[in-house]
Amino acid sequence: MIRRAAVLVALAAAWLPPAWCAADDRPPPAVVGAPIPAGPPSPAAASLFRPAAIHATFRVPQAGTALYVGTPWFVRDLTVTITGPGGRRATIPATSDLPGHMLGVRLPADAWQADRIDVDASTVSTAAPPYLLAAEQLAFIGWRNWSYAAFFGLFVALALAGAGLALRHRSRTAAWYAVAAAAQAGLLVPWLGIVRPPPEISQPLHAALQSLAFVALALFAFAFLRGVRIPRSAATALWALVALNVVAVTAGDVLQDLYPLPDLATQSIAGAFDLAYVVLAVIAIRANGAGAISFLAATALGAIGFIAGIVTQLAAFPPLAATLLQSAPLEATALETVLLALALTAHLHHPREQTAAAQATTPAHRRTQPAHLDGLTEIPNRTGLDEHLTAAWERARRTNTPLAALLLDIDHFHTYNDTYGHLAGDDVLRRIAATLTATASRNDDVAGRYDGDKFLALLPATDLAGARHIADALRTAVNALDLANGAVPSKRLTVSIGVASVIPQAAAVSIGAPPAGGTVTAADAPELLRRAATALHVAKTMGRNRAVADEPIAPPIAFR
Repeated sequence: MIRRAAVLVALAAAWLPPAWCAADDRPPPAVVGAPIPAGPPSPAAASLFRPAAIHATFRVPQAGTALYVGTPWFVRDLTVTITGPGGRRATIPATSDLPGHMLGVRLPADAWQADRIDVDASTVSTAAPPYLLAAEQLAFIGWRNWSYAAFFGLFVALALAGAGLALRHRSRTAAWYAVAAAAQAGLLVPWLGIVRPPPEISQPLHAALQSLAFVALALFAFAFLRGVRIPRSAATALWALVALNVVAVTAGDVLQDLYPLPDLATQSIAGAFDLAYVVLAVIAIRANGAGAISFLAATALGAIGFIAGIVTQLAAFPPLAATLLQSAPLEATALETVLLALALTAHLHHPREQTAAAQATTPAHRRTQPAHLDGLTEIPNRTGLDEHLTAAWERARRTNTPLAALLLDIDHFHTYNDTYGHLAGDDVLRRIAATLTATASRNDDVAGRYDGDKFLALLPATDLAGARHIADALRTAVNALDLANGAVPSKRLTVSIGVASVIPQAAAVSIGAPPAGGTVTAADAPELLRRAATALHVAKTMGRNRAVADEPIAPPIAFR
């Protein structure tokens, strides 16, 4: 009887361990293709300025393929320690010879038999822990590196093409396009698998290149729409979104875990920039700009790509669909850049743009016919100024942009001539002309000798406030010449300036009834000069050595 009881107890002990038997304290197996959960204690939030140490303990499940411990860019100094069975212990330092120069370790084939595997590393972001990867997943990463290389080659080719167009056509539009494409190419360099820069280099570099891409795209859009009246609100909104994206990208790349906004918010800000870009494309179409259709298609594709990236974070998709959606922003950016190249080509080959490009490096007063140049100052004379005024007025009327004029008169010039002689007076005229030309120095600005000691500067696309700013700078530059004039109380030569600015289509209200067709023709251009002359007269009567702006006409008073 006792023997039978002993046999039953032995069998029960074999099949049903008693409560006092020690439980299995080995860590749970990790999931292949998933992050390795960090063990206690939980690492603190890390950033580029404050790296954190991470530790993970796990077991390897039995698999029919080779397994790897791989890490993203944020992780460095990785070591893997394998313990057991039988007291065996081995420490394997990580290398960067995995696909894409990923930092990682290939686990031994019998690693699944080990009691535990410890992973120690330092990181600048605890949101990106090490992964347990299978050979098939590494192969997919290697394939993605080839796709990144293809996109990199595309962006480099487009950047070189844009640079060539910029040099050939002297085009700022093409130059900013080349900068944007080059920045996109630079963003892909860490993904080519050629080098593995440390986070201290890769993260600030990524922020700088991404910010440069946003700024270059905005400048490209404004250069593309040059001559088209853009609502101030649209321009302000675009630059505000550029600033938001620069701040978001820089903070996210440098602060990592300490950055308060999630990736979804950052991508939403980038998507808002693309939507604002679409608005500018619509403005280009409404202005019948060359290449506007391609410009709209490009901006719409870019917006769709970022929206797809946002949707990926909001909903769960099958693995293949999720992978395609995650890469949608990059693919959309590549297609957007190609379509922008088509828009740029059409823009540059438009007859009006070809003419402007041919003259881009030559100031307007240098393009004046020799017969219309003043012999003393070598700037346009009255006849040349009249031609420039007619052309500038018509261009401002067509584009519905303001045209400003500065009418400058040398104070007490006749007294100066009587005191110092006409040779000294001629030298003063030449120096004032050079100062005026240097101040009104934009490509479309024109400065000429209007009459005797009067000079005129025409400033396209300049409102009254901008023209007043240039006039003040001009008066300050003349005072800096420090030309003595002992015959006047100030003891130096000064100038008075009258400032005026009009939008030709709006000027019809003050000029009188518009001509047939409802537009203001070039024959009405002298209205601008009349206003500038009136402002100059006010400057003279107020004591000279000042710039006075033409005041808008006050509305009529309603009497009761």
